[in-house]
Amino acid sequence: MDGIQGRQAGRNPLGLFLAILFLITVWRLLVLAGSPYNLSFDEAQYWLWSLAPDWGYYSKPPFVAWSIALSAQVCGDAEACVRLPSTFAYALGSLFVFLAARHLFNASIAFWSGLVFLTLPGVAYSSMLVTTDPPLLMFWAVALFATVRALDDDRPVLWWALLGIAIGLGLLAKYAMILFPVSLGLFLASSPQYRKRIAWKSAALCAALALLLYLPNFFWNAANGFVSYLHTKDNANLGGPLFHPAKMGEFVLSQFAVFGPLLFAALLLFLPGLKRHLQEPRLRLLAFMALPILLLMTVESLLSRANANWAAPAYVAASILMTAWLAESGRLFLVRLSVVLHVVVASLVYNYEAVLAMADVPLTAKTDIAKRLKGWTEVGRDVSALLAAHPASRLMSDDRKLMASLSYYVRPYPLNAAKWNPSPVIRDTFDLNNRFMGDDESRVVFITERADIAEIAQRFATAESLGPIQREIHPGFAIELHAYLLSGFKGY
Repeated sequence: MDGIQGRQAGRNPLGLFLAILFLITVWRLLVLAGSPYNLSFDEAQYWLWSLAPDWGYYSKPPFVAWSIALSAQVCGDAEACVRLPSTFAYALGSLFVFLAARHLFNASIAFWSGLVFLTLPGVAYSSMLVTTDPPLLMFWAVALFATVRALDDDRPVLWWALLGIAIGLGLLAKYAMILFPVSLGLFLASSPQYRKRIAWKSAALCAALALLLYLPNFFWNAANGFVSYLHTKDNANLGGPLFHPAKMGEFVLSQFAVFGPLLFAALLLFLPGLKRHLQEPRLRLLAFMALPILLLMTVESLLSRANANWAAPAYVAASILMTAWLAESGRLFLVRLSVVLHVVVASLVYNYEAVLAMADVPLTAKTDIAKRLKGWTEVGRDVSALLAAHPASRLMSDDRKLMASLSYYVRPYPLNAAKWNPSPVIRDTFDLNNRFMGDDESRVVFITERADIAEIAQRFATAESLGPIQREIHPGFAIELHAYLLSGFKGY
């Protein structure tokens, strides 16, 4: 795949890119270190998983928990440390975007492609949270680099091996990684000149390594009723009404925020000439690694729903695709403008409350976009005090989100906390591992959002109210819980 000619980004594009990558990563780490925001319930749940590293968990494969466990060994268990892996995953992913673009095109396009991906609004936002997306996109970028090298190397065994490793580890990060070999297969089906160059031994090595790395999670699922797969199927939610055009519209609009308004608009303008663009092998490869995912998620949003981040893997290749296409058509200034715009938006988001204060806009329940990430430290202290006042008691709740948040914010960590679930149906990770199965000696501090627990109280010999737990975040928005002391479990 021969490179196109273009103006170089300085004498040493890689050095300049690494310097900017370092500065942006340090900036994000400083923002994380100074962030006042609590963990979301999903983040708290991932942290809880990290305390017992395994090959799988109820709703996700294990890599996110592994990365938090590794971070804890170096940094500790503060919120910033829990979120640390995301920032580094995107830094490494951006480097592989640079390397893939440099091999496909030239150093100038590589420089801007790497910066585009590094500064994407979705990446800037996701860098501040610990989710399964950062490692997925990191391994996707590694896989894309391995692919472009494997397709353009006379001795590609090393690159096919790297591709297999990236796919296998990617599947341990998020099952959406399966879309990478699907997209690559579509590209090869349309590109006989590349398909004929692939030796079966190389393809077999790639598949074997990917399978070998992923198999432990499969076996974990097999031992646990395939709960992760069933959860993924449930997330698709295809059992309702057939069409949801409004949700599809919301999904498409959300991509302007994920990929950036200028770049997503450019991507839409790229589509009418798609047949012509696909004649160019490099653009065809990048298009097949991006557009089928976007199409699939758009259809999913029409048939059911699709979260904005579900299309995120498409933007690894799309960052290079749009940079190369705009550069080739003499509109690289739009790429530069997008990078600047993305950095400005990230600065505003990272300093959201200060920006509101400067604009003399009061922070209220309507204007506070992070209100759900506040107040849990105080709630944790309140629940900790109740447990300390009843030292022989065990923490119990009836809600996954509440269980996850309390598991992190109660001190000492209530690692024996239990989930109330009178049904044998497994709906979440706590039903799988922490279902309450006490006896007549059991005594629990029960924390719930319910004001009336008569149905639950009748399953215990005694039930005593310990009062409400309330933390007002803003007028009209508060965390409101109720605490009870239950003892003498009679059975479900």
